[in-house]
Formats: sequence, structure tokens, C-alpha cells
Amino acid sequence: MGERRLNRTLIYLFVVVLAAVLLGTWMHRDPGYVLISYAGHTLQTSLWLLIGFVLVTVVVLRYGYRFVALMITSGGRLSAWREARRKDKATNFTMRGMALMYQGEFERAERYLVSAVEDSDVPAMNLLWAARSADAEGRSDKRDEYLQRVSALDTGMGPAVAVAAAEMAMARRDWHQAHQFLADAPDNDHVLLMRARTLAALERWQELSEWLPALIRTGGEQVKMIADSCALALVTQEGLGDNERRRQLDRLPVELMTPTVTLACVRHLSEETAKEQLLKRAIRNHWHPDLLVAYGQLGSATVAARLKVANGWSSAHYNDADYHLCRGLILEQSNDFTKAREAFERSLALSPGPLASERLGYLASFEGDYKRGIEFFKQAIRG
Repeated sequence: MGERRLNRTLIYLFVVVLAAVLLGTWMHRDPGYVLISYAGHTLQTSLWLLIGFVLVTVVVLRYGYRFVALMITSGGRLSAWREARRKDKATNFTMRGMALMYQGEFERAERYLVSAVEDSDVPAMNLLWAARSADAEGRSDKRDEYLQRVSALDTGMGPAVAVAAAEMAMARRDWHQAHQFLADAPDNDHVLLMRARTLAALERWQELSEWLPALIRTGGEQVKMIADSCALALVTQEGLGDNERRRQLDRLPVELMTPTVTLACVRHLSEETAKEQLLKRAIRNHWHPDLLVAYGQLGSATVAARLKVANGWSSAHYNDADYHLCRGLILEQSNDFTKAREAFERSLALSPGPLASERLGYLASFEGDYKRGIEFFKQAIRG
């Protein structure tokens, strides 16, 4: 390959030399003559010199024009090159600042992020991240300054600033300020959870209750814990009358009317009749062992009414151990110990449980059969 290229170069060189020799010979034999006269002035020269002059002039004019054009446009190109270089530097500083922020180097991260604001493609985001870094350092003045600059820089960033500021306030457990910022935040699942956490921390249960339906639709373990806590707080508030307490329970979404919430409400009712009515309704809607035990253990003021209700459940729940346990507790309160013992024994036969064994142990001991009573107590301890 190299030898072939060398041969080709030699051929080109030979042709050029030959052409130069022929042209020189031609110019020597017949140099030609040119006379130019204008306004009393004349110019005499050979033809070949004139042709050479014209060619040189054309070349000078052409490349001179290109040079001038390059000088004129080079300023814009240089500016564009400098702008691109600044953008690249800002991007590198931004990425470096974010990396440092996630590494916990907040002071250095802030410096990188702020220094890149002027030339960054996303200056508002640089300032938001710088605000997070300043907040992590405890520099509230700088944090607020950066957030204000974001709002001034881009009015459309208002919701983002509100959410970011609320997140920072929640991280430092400043729940009052978080609540203020969330007033300007958009409505979405993320903000809804933030609002729920904030209101729960502030124990503003009535305000939080307005968001319970939306919270339940969102779902999630954390949401469920907050919603359950809110429901419990609403029905156990101090200073409520029985009617208002029951209204608090009735206003809850059906998903939150759990046995735990219902029993908490019952414990805070003052009237025995109100407790009996509430538990009876709850059992009708949700047959649950804890509700049945609570119904069976109510006071003597409602024992007759409860026994009548329990007898009415017999046909539908005769083979249910919890039903017989509930009925046995009521019969024991009414001093019908024989039927109470039969109910507890039926409950144990259907499904062994500690409470039925415990009550049988007390009944046996009351009748003087201590040996049998001890056996039932041992059975209750074993569960």
C-alpha cells in the first residue's frame, strides 16, 4: 500500500514539473503584449504577467473576504462557546452539589448548588436543593432566602416550594410551620399523607376527620395507623356527652368503625343504657368476639334487656362459642348460675377459651367444688 502511494506521488510530481517546463517554454517563446490606456494613462505589460496578477488578485480577494467574514462572526461563535462552557460547568457543579447533599456534606453541597444558579438550566431546582442543604445545617435564614428566590424566579414553582418547605419543617418536627406551608400545597396523595401526619402530630383530630375518606381511599399501612388513631381520639375526647360521643362514632367512615374503636367509645359513655344500645347495634353490624364479651360484661342495670336480646340470637348463632360465652356472662350476672354453667360448658365444647374456663372455675369454687375449680383455672391459664 505504501509503495503504491509513493508511485502515485511521483507521477503527480512528474506531471506538475512537466507542465511547469512546458508553460515556462511557452512564456519564453511568446511572452505576449498588453497595453491598457485610460484617461491619458497607459500600462504596458506581458500577457502572462497580467494573467498572474489577475489570478493573485482573485485569490487574495476570495480569501480576504473569508478572513473578514470569519473575524466578523468569530465574536458570536466565541460567545456561544463560552456560554456552552459555562452551562457545562454549571451542570457539573449541580451534579456535584446533589451528590454531596445525599452524602451529608451539606455545607459544600450548598456552595456548589448556589454557585451554579446563574448558568444552570434549572436554577429554581438548584435553589430548592440549596434550601434543603441549608435547612439540614440549621441555617434557617439561608433556607428562607433560597425559598424566596425560587418564588421570585419562577411564580409557577409556588406549590413545589410549599411542599419542599413543609417537608423540611416536618423533618425538624416543626409541625405548626409545616401546617402553614401545606395550606398552599396541591391536593395529591403525597401531600395528603403529609397533611395527615402533621394534623395527627398537632392532635387536630376534628380537622383531620375531614380528610379521613380521602385517606382511606389512598390506602397504605401508615395511612391506616393515622386514620385509626384519629378515630380513637375522636370517640374518646374528654368533655363530650353521650349523644355527642355517639355522633362522633357515627360520622366515621364505616371502615374505621372497628371493634377497637367501638369498645373505646363504649368505655367513655356514662349511661349504661347508651352502652347497651351501642354494643347491640355494633354486634348486629359486625359479629365479633370482643363485642360479645363486652356486651355480656355490662352492668346489672341492663341485664334483663341483654338477656332478652341474647336469647333472640339463639336460633342464628346456637353453634357459636362466642354467643354462648356472652349469654353465660349475662346469666351469671342475673344469678342463674345453673344456666350460666351450661352456657360456659357449651362454649368450651364448641371452642375452648380462657374466659369460659375462668368463669367455670369461679362457679365451681362458689359451689364449694374447689378441686374442679382449680382444674378450670389451670385450663384458663393454659389458654
